[in-house]
Amino acid sequence: MTKAEYNKLFEESYSSLCNYAYAIVKDYDEAEDIVQGVFVNFWNNEKRDELVDKAKQYLVRSVKFKCIDYQRKAVVKRKYEKETLHTQEAVVQEDIGEDDSTNMKDVLMMAISELPEKTREVFMLSKLDGLSYKEIAEHFDISPKTVENQMGRAFRHLREKLKSYKDLLILVLFLIFE
Repeated sequence: MTKAEYNKLFEESYSSLCNYAYAIVKDYDEAEDIVQGVFVNFWNNEKRDELVDKAKQYLVRSVKFKCIDYQRKAVVKRKYEKETLHTQEAVVQEDIGEDDSTNMKDVLMMAISELPEKTREVFMLSKLDGLSYKEIAEHFDISPKTVENQMGRAFRHLREKLKSYKDLLILVLFLIFE
C-alpha cells in the first residue's frame, strides 16, 4: 500500500470511524484517539499490503475491539476511583485545617499526579514550563490538536477533582502558575 492509498483510505474512513467509536465510548476525544491509534497500527502492520482489499473491514473491526478494550479499562478505572475516593476525601479534609494555600497546592499536585502519564507530561510542559502547544507537539512528535485534546482532558480532570474547592482553587492556580 502506497502512502497515497493510505492517505485516501484515511480521508474516506476517518470521520465515520470516529463516529462509530463515539457511539461506543461516548467520549469524542477518546474516540479520536482510538481511531488515530488504529490507523497508526495499520500503517505499521507488516501485513498491511495483504489487507488492502479488506482494509475498511479491518479498520472497523480494529476500532470495535479497541473501543471494547477502552470500556473494560474504564470499568476497572471507575472501580478503583470509587474505592480510593473516600480515602482521598478523608486525607484532603484533614489537610484543609492548617494552611489553606499550602494544602491546596498539595491537593492540586495530587490531582495532577492522577492524570495519565502523557496527559500529565503535556500539562506540566504547558503550565509549568510555559511551552506552547506547537512546541509540545514537536517535543513529543504529535500533532498540536493532540496536545489540545490532552490539555482539555487535563482541565476536565482537574475541574472534576477540585470542584469542591472553587474558592481556593483560583488563588492556588495564580500562586502555582504565575
